Amino acid sequence: MTDGLLETNDLRGYSICETGPLYRLARSIGLPPGRVGLIWLGMLIGLIAWLPLVVLTGFERTLFDGPTISFHKSLGTHTRLLFAIPFFFVAEAFFDVRAVEVLQKLLESGVIPRDEHPSFWRALRRTARATDSWVLEATLALVTVITIAGGIRVDLPLDLSTWRADAANRPTLAGWWYGAISICVFQFLLWRWGIRLIIWTGLLWSIARLNLHLLATHPDRAGGLGGFGIAHVELGALGFGATAMLSASYAEQVLFGGVDPSAFVVPLGATIVGVTLLLISPLAIFFPKLLAVKQRGLLEYGAMATGYTRAFEAKWLRSRQSDEEMLGTADIQSLADLSGGFDVIRSMRLFPMAASQILLLFAAVAVPVVPLVFVKYRLDDVIMNVVKGILHL
Repeated sequence: MTDGLLETNDLRGYSICETGPLYRLARSIGLPPGRVGLIWLGMLIGLIAWLPLVVLTGFERTLFDGPTISFHKSLGTHTRLLFAIPFFFVAEAFFDVRAVEVLQKLLESGVIPRDEHPSFWRALRRTARATDSWVLEATLALVTVITIAGGIRVDLPLDLSTWRADAANRPTLAGWWYGAISICVFQFLLWRWGIRLIIWTGLLWSIARLNLHLLATHPDRAGGLGGFGIAHVELGALGFGATAMLSASYAEQVLFGGVDPSAFVVPLGATIVGVTLLLISPLAIFFPKLLAVKQRGLLEYGAMATGYTRAFEAKWLRSRQSDEEMLGTADIQSLADLSGGFDVIRSMRLFPMAASQILLLFAAVAVPVVPLVFVKYRLDDVIMNVVKGILHL
């Protein structure tokens, strides 16, 4: 992929996510390319991290009973390995396709002028080399192992007896597998996504530096860059998996640690907002470019509107034209079209993502938190309280 890119208008075969040692390993064991292969890869990795825990906890008799939190009650573990990990790859599968489609449209529509194509293709090559680098992923794996060994982990251990440790607080075989393999795999994949977002941000930065042909009157209200907002909505699966993991870990503390759910309102709220902002933040790179386009459009269309309305007023208001002559004239429609175009410029966004798209992404990140409410409160009680609040009873 790094050497096979040709400077054409065809991005078929280019990928942002289907690269790297992990993906090549998947292809070597027979997984299909494309979305299906990525999703199967996520499920396979999750099972490799989870199934040995089932076997080991069954052998150690902590699968269904024993400690305060037996393995089958370990919501955080199941969510992290069987839910979050596959969703990381679902996000890769859908974001990859959509992002490449957006880049393709930028070329076809002329947003990236032909004289900027060489710079654009150089940026794509740099991105391909970065995402395909085994050195980068090996370094990330090493950092993951070091940080977990040092106690820095994306995990929420409880001060309760669990299947991970025996009565003397020594790791069980299942606990050893979880600490040495399962949580390492999860944290590596989470940080791997973080690195890919950084690489994607670098590509957007390179594109923003090009002399883009952006139109202040473009119907997408983003100068022609609105496709990036569509692509970033696909990252909802990534945010969904991350908050689901956190919500399940908090649920364990509520169910087995006696913690009140209200204690998690602030951290969960901050997490939902923070994850949403993180997923849309790369698009802020286009703010200066869009601001300049909008300001220039307001000036240019303002000057044109001034000239046209003066001519219109001189012709139809200052002269003695009859009403019959004015009816049906194209001048009226042109004045309305000019006004509509100016309204489009005034409503142009300085961020290539609509509020509805941001709200959709926010909802995807927030949905996994909802079940946490029902851990403490019965569904029928929640419904009755909502009804009473609406009816002011």
